[in-house]
Amino acid sequence: MEVLLRPLFVTVLLTAFSLSASASGTSEIAAAIDKAAQAAIAAGESPGLQVAVFKKGAPVLVKGYGVASLELKVPVDNDSVFRIGSVTKQFTAAALLKLQEEGKLSIRDKLSKYYPQYPRAADITLAQMLHHTSGLHSYTDDADLMEREGTLNLTTDQWVQRFAKMPKTQDFEPGTSWHYSNTAYFVLGGVIEKVAGKPLATVFEERFFAPLGMRHTALDDEKAIVPGRAAGYDGEGPGKFKNASMLSMTIPGAAGSMRSSATDLAKWNAALFGGSVLEPASLQAMIAPGRLNNGELSGTAIPKGDGTERGEYGYGLGISKVDGHTRIGHGGGIPGFNSSLQEFPDEHITVAIIANSIGKDVGVAKIARRIERIALGLPAQ
Repeated sequence: MEVLLRPLFVTVLLTAFSLSASASGTSEIAAAIDKAAQAAIAAGESPGLQVAVFKKGAPVLVKGYGVASLELKVPVDNDSVFRIGSVTKQFTAAALLKLQEEGKLSIRDKLSKYYPQYPRAADITLAQMLHHTSGLHSYTDDADLMEREGTLNLTTDQWVQRFAKMPKTQDFEPGTSWHYSNTAYFVLGGVIEKVAGKPLATVFEERFFAPLGMRHTALDDEKAIVPGRAAGYDGEGPGKFKNASMLSMTIPGAAGSMRSSATDLAKWNAALFGGSVLEPASLQAMIAPGRLNNGELSGTAIPKGDGTERGEYGYGLGISKVDGHTRIGHGGGIPGFNSSLQEFPDEHITVAIIANSIGKDVGVAKIARRIERIALGLPAQ
């Protein structure tokens, strides 16, 4: 049932913590971010939001806004859990790099080493899949498959078998162009499972979530009872929402099936960019732009608005600029949810924002850009 969210109905909920002006001089920035987030809720950009902004490892503002459930009027707080879509991809990339550090695989391996029957597998490397230069057709571009099979609950290998039978499996010759491919990252999840000998959910939990204290983070399972899990909404315009369509969490897999909180994502960025997750060479490889077979940066082939902002793409992370400030991160979109996790390495600023809505003029796109500019001290656009 469609819900019209009116400004008079909206209240900002949850307590926040922020550093005092005497301790850090960030109170004015925190107040400006808080005002922007409240305005986004009042304008109907999402039923609920989580915001976590850190600078040099210290919290500037960590706060929840609006409601996690329009039906139940449950407020968003720091323990609310949201699906984060393609922000998942950097965890997949990091897991592959960890396995490479241990000598269990090489990102230069051909896909045929793990999935010999997949079309063109002998011509595609894991590195090309990470960079979106493999040419593998994205299964999410196949509307018939998504409509027909999007609620099936299958294993990773069963999905890979279905993707291999799509009418179109290759968009271009491997290494000659760039196209955002959820197929590539999903299949990389299968590679991780084969090499680690464990389900992807267990690999992520043991290697990342548990050691880093990311207690709200996991590969999501729609059948599981998850305390604090927010309801997701599809938007048809500001303040106009309906319940998100059903999607089995087996189908996003390593491309986008994680759930998390803004605070947990900030913990991840602190560990990743602080050198606690990967060896220095692996981290540098992760944030290095991809290249095509002809030596050109893959960014030359990234069309505007195609999967990520125009810029460059590393391993599960986009690299771009905001008025000259380097930004490294990723967004995520999945039915009912929209997320953004960005690092500004020169300023040591992390901005994590998650919304329980997605659609036309709703979600995190507008509010994330506004908050990033506030955190950087840039004028509003």
